Amino acid sequence: MARIVVSIVGPIISMSSTSTTLPLLAAVALVFYRAVRMSPSAGSKIGVVLAIFAGITPAAWVMAARGVSPKLVVGFGVLFFAGSVVMKLVVYLGMLSKHVHPYVSPVVGGIVQGVVSSACEIGVALVAFSFVLPGLGLWQVFGFGAGAAAAEALIVSCAKNPHAGTPIGEHVAVQLAKLHEAPTWFGAAVPLVERSIATTDHIACRGLVAAGVASGRVWPTALAFLAFASTDGFAWYCLRRKWKFAEPVVAAKLYGALAVVAASCAFAWSLAI
Repeated sequence: MARIVVSIVGPIISMSSTSTTLPLLAAVALVFYRAVRMSPSAGSKIGVVLAIFAGITPAAWVMAARGVSPKLVVGFGVLFFAGSVVMKLVVYLGMLSKHVHPYVSPVVGGIVQGVVSSACEIGVALVAFSFVLPGLGLWQVFGFGAGAAAAEALIVSCAKNPHAGTPIGEHVAVQLAKLHEAPTWFGAAVPLVERSIATTDHIACRGLVAAGVASGRVWPTALAFLAFASTDGFAWYCLRRKWKFAEPVVAAKLYGALAVVAASCAFAWSLAI
């Protein structure tokens, strides 16, 4: 583990923008410490460590190995992601969780949840690539998406239950408690797999949007919207139907389906470039 930390952190420290990277590293270390302290079992502690590394490694790598500016990754990438999250929270907590989800079927709820989530995140990315950050290169786009993925990894790792107070909050709390009691290998594997899939989604979907804007083609952006909506919508549907993701067989089905979507987006991005 120490070698992994050194291999990731070392190149970042050596970058010229010390005034940017040192506060960033301090913030990451603080979140890292808090997340580990909050985890009640050995498996969950290992899992949160692996999840954070899965989320921040692409951002660290693209800055260190490809020379992408921290301003783009940590600045614009995180800033636009934060904007989309605020929009989602306002709509989700203020309207959907109170006035829509309790009264519709899991299928309809999943569709609505997916469309709203995708409209916020993909819509914000479309605005960014069209008006604020036009003409980015491949690795710059990668860094933009990696910044969003890193921010989400740090936020999720510190959240006890991000769905508390919503129609799926109680079920999520029960499953998280069971996950903490699960065998160490499983408690560690689930957060790692979930974050790896989410990180791929964030980067690939934003890559598709950037490719669509740069080429003037509609299909990359449309695919990104559909893929992101499918991922978030399907996940919400499964939780509403009380899928027991703390059980290995169910987790394999859930994350297997989400992994197929993420991998398909990454492949489509390679075709759209």
